[in-house]
Amino acid sequence: MSYETAPCVLCNTYNFKPLFSKPFENGEEFTLVRCRHCGLEFVNPRPYYNEMSRYYKEYFNQRTDRGYNNYFSESMHREVLRLLALNLKDLQFYDFEASLPGEKYALDIGCAAGYFVDYLTHRRWHAEGIDIAQDCIEYARNNLKVNAYCGDFLSFHFNKQYHCITLWATIEHLHYPDKFIEKIHTLLHDEGMLYLSTCRSSAFSARLLYGKKWRYYNFPHHLYFFSYRTLAKLLQLKGFAVTRFVTYGSGIGKPKTLVRKLADTAAKRLYLGDMMLIAARKEK
Repeated sequence: MSYETAPCVLCNTYNFKPLFSKPFENGEEFTLVRCRHCGLEFVNPRPYYNEMSRYYKEYFNQRTDRGYNNYFSESMHREVLRLLALNLKDLQFYDFEASLPGEKYALDIGCAAGYFVDYLTHRRWHAEGIDIAQDCIEYARNNLKVNAYCGDFLSFHFNKQYHCITLWATIEHLHYPDKFIEKIHTLLHDEGMLYLSTCRSSAFSARLLYGKKWRYYNFPHHLYFFSYRTLAKLLQLKGFAVTRFVTYGSGIGKPKTLVRKLADTAAKRLYLGDMMLIAARKEK
């Protein structure tokens, strides 16, 4: 097993403070560090990109607090669409959608089983998705009949610009989030929107309540842990301006219980959620 030490994607420095280590299910230890300059938190050292597939063999069939059990089940399909509809409303996506004249093109990066691609296709978008998970892409193509590609986003050739590009719960998995945002900038229409969601490392539940037991500290599936400030900084460095910011989710109590429902409601209203939604445009 071999690992690489990465610089901070915001500062390009190697000056970081180790926070704590956690084992993967096979016993490998991974360490979370914080950049001493900007505060970005990330796993370092980390497996090389071309070795990551061995950590994902059962990823979409394991029960976690994220809700994955059988990601291809009809119940999971419905739950993903329910959450996406809430996220889109919070991000004022439907107003943006209504403002677009003519043909609309969308790209979902890290599309998994293609549920969002299918959702947009039924809303008369020309929607495409890309993911590195072969089983997910096969499901998207064969079961949902959507345009989905299996491949690495950074090396994949796209021949158009898109009015909408999405990164739903994806940026935390990436080895090179800076390069992804940079390429997205070239693919996005000048009047288009970038929408993304990710876990929020500055949330109350991450900082004070759960610490290293926080539900999103899944090393090495999750490599980067952004606060609003560090994510907004990355977007700004790559030519984007944030237009909307929302938080949701608490992680308090068991899923589907009254305690969870009340805690989630409070977290959203008070901007204390441990997930965040971002809408961004190209800077003029």
